[in-house]
Amino acid sequence: MKKKITQTLLPIVMGLSLIMQFACSDDDKSGGNYNGPLKLTTFYPDSGYLSSKIIIEGENLGTDASKLSVYFNKKKGYISQASGNILMVYAPKLPGDTCIISVVKGNDSLTFDNKFRYISRFTVENVCGKTGSGYNIGGDLASTTFEAWRLKVGCCDPEGNYYSCYSSFGNNGGLALISEKKNQSKKIISEMVNDVMYHNVTEKLYAVGTQKNVIYEIDPSNDWKVKRRYLKPQDPPAKQIDYNSTACIAYCTTDGYFYGRTATKQLFRFKLEDMVCEYIKNDVYNSTTPETENSYIVSMMFDPTEPTHLYTSYGASSVITMQDVSKPESEEIIYAGHLNVRADNTSTTQVINGYRTDCLFNWNNQMTIIVDESGQKNMYIADAGTQTIRKIDMNTGMVTTVVGRQNVKGNQSGTPLEATFNWPKGVGLTAEGDLYISDCGSGCVRKLSLR
Repeated sequence: MKKKITQTLLPIVMGLSLIMQFACSDDDKSGGNYNGPLKLTTFYPDSGYLSSKIIIEGENLGTDASKLSVYFNKKKGYISQASGNILMVYAPKLPGDTCIISVVKGNDSLTFDNKFRYISRFTVENVCGKTGSGYNIGGDLASTTFEAWRLKVGCCDPEGNYYSCYSSFGNNGGLALISEKKNQSKKIISEMVNDVMYHNVTEKLYAVGTQKNVIYEIDPSNDWKVKRRYLKPQDPPAKQIDYNSTACIAYCTTDGYFYGRTATKQLFRFKLEDMVCEYIKNDVYNSTTPETENSYIVSMMFDPTEPTHLYTSYGASSVITMQDVSKPESEEIIYAGHLNVRADNTSTTQVINGYRTDCLFNWNNQMTIIVDESGQKNMYIADAGTQTIRKIDMNTGMVTTVVGRQNVKGNQSGTPLEATFNWPKGVGLTAEGDLYISDCGSGCVRKLSLR
């Protein structure tokens, strides 16, 4: 009982102490000025999450919050109170795992030597879709539904809109827009597509047609109008490219080429100016056959900080590979996972995490990479067969499960310990750091909010 009373009173006492500090500071400032040199003394607590209250103590901080700025790495915190020598600041969203706190007043700028540790918190919610429903795309999100086992890979644009491919092998499909800001869905393409990506230079989307040499160019600024672009062979071709079965594409900012992989295990490239395809080499790690839909369980992307490093997720082979496209002679190497060794799809206790070359995947699908303000770089992977979203810390190489319960299928929202998925295939990262997820088995678009 005594322990319970102590736990209840502790935050009250801390709150009263804080109020008294600001009150005393307000009393001290009457008749005083804070034009002297800026000094920093301490801040506390030394860790927190989004909107955590951080107290900064120093000298000559001033009482006009509009003339002050507090940064957590490069992200600005919100100053709620400035009382002479004390500031109350709210931590911003996702400034980085380890933060340098700096205070700016006029031409003065000082930083603390000790670091602030940002704690990420994850929640999963349903954006649209309902288990057991058919297609209803176009309208508000509450009425938007997909058939189960149809959603595939996706991507986001800078406005936070999510685009998801959907299809069943051999049947009709398309590309859908999901906009939370406008509370709407929209069918953009009514033909089967394998992959979609946003191009930061042209500010357009590019989607890969299925069993055709078509690249769809989509303009969000013009009501998502679609233009067909057609891949062409070289004349004469150095080697015949099966671009009719293009499975995925990615854009390299360094050389200006789009890179594509085919279901028949070829890597090629092309530019928008002429759409002419150049053969590069055959895949080494794609272990599927062209006749099966599993040939298309391939996802590619370039590293945002090492822009010639191309990562490929081979779901059928249970590996993620990397190769440097600036060196065509370089080998494609296994970055994570074990070739053709899958995690047990029934065990809830098997060790599947660890160092990236020791971990196990099970039909790993799409991946995305985020780099925060502190230089922390993480790769998120929709690992369909384990019903989880996995993360590779690309600085340390360690793999963890971010959310989802290993081999427990479901459609439950909530915290990482509560949320469940049913064969997650696609992931799309917003500029705000939220992750949209195409949950194939449930027919729902979900969102993992990183706070």
